[in-house]
Amino acid sequence: MKFTIHREPLFQALQKTQSVVEKKNTVQILGNVLLSVSENTLSLSATDLEVGIKINLPVQNTQPGKVTLSARQFLEIVKELPNRDLVISKKENNWVEILSGKSKFNLVSLAADEFPALPAFEEKKYFDARVDALSEMIDRTEFAVSLDATRYHLNGVYFEGLENNLIRMTATDGHRLSYVDGEIFLAPPELKRGVIIPRKGLLEFRKMLDQGSTVVGLGFERGYLFVQMGSTYLFIRLIEGEYPDYRQVVPKSADKVLKVNREDLHSALKRVSLLAHEKSRGIKLSIQAGSLIITSSNPDLGDAREELDVEFSGDQLEVGFNAKYLMDCLDVGKSERVHLALKDKLSPGIVSGQDEGHHTYVIMPMRI
Repeated sequence: MKFTIHREPLFQALQKTQSVVEKKNTVQILGNVLLSVSENTLSLSATDLEVGIKINLPVQNTQPGKVTLSARQFLEIVKELPNRDLVISKKENNWVEILSGKSKFNLVSLAADEFPALPAFEEKKYFDARVDALSEMIDRTEFAVSLDATRYHLNGVYFEGLENNLIRMTATDGHRLSYVDGEIFLAPPELKRGVIIPRKGLLEFRKMLDQGSTVVGLGFERGYLFVQMGSTYLFIRLIEGEYPDYRQVVPKSADKVLKVNREDLHSALKRVSLLAHEKSRGIKLSIQAGSLIITSSNPDLGDAREELDVEFSGDQLEVGFNAKYLMDCLDVGKSERVHLALKDKLSPGIVSGQDEGHHTYVIMPMRI
């Protein structure tokens, strides 16, 4: 195996593989990146068996072959080399030589046949989807995914088809629920049932969407999500299991609606939460006509109080929430004003942007 490539595209491709590579190194080969050369193309592949990435790059002066190198070590070397052509070749006993001007490195590698077999990405059927819509939907749901490993079926975002070509993405950790609807596919696939995309795969997917293209290809096959953008391919092993019926959590009669400026509310929550209990982050909302009072108290630190002018009609109401959960929702919103719909102090609240009816956020109350 031998090829010549400019340092910059190789460096950028290696950066993309780093977060996919197995960090715990329980299986040594999963800490490596696979280099495969054929017909003036270099394919870089990395996987932790749950997520996998493949990037095709044009190269010159090729001799076909395969080899694996430590992903971290290979990246560190390429990072420090000058921005010029590199000549990389496989030597005897699986050693790999890297030449750059007067610099020369000889690296120990592992045999390519030990690397896990990756799917034939180019042969999958992909459906074109809008990058801007997908990016927004991921941003509005990913933060609410459960990190509790014992609740495996909640460790991802639920992706399902609705009527009128709409797609819904849903995430919950049991304390809050976020779901958003969007028309993402140019020609939608037939999704007979929803799929659960794990958080790590979703984050890799989200990074991929920042590459500058307006369209990305998605394919669904046998428990996997396949993604294609230009010469970069990604596979994500989907979570098996039934996603809970989240619709039962959404209150049907939250008729007391608070309307407030989003930035003002976010700033007030941020300040008041400084003196909230470190673990619970609990704050109390006291709502009455025209006024919202936000308070927190911690015996070890002190207490805080903020008052905001709001729109509210109805009986006075007090309810407790986790301040971080409220701020997480406000962080991804774009509307100038937000609505908080409530029923009573024991029922979940519904947060939505005034101009963002496609996104619903449900947050469970706390006893303060």
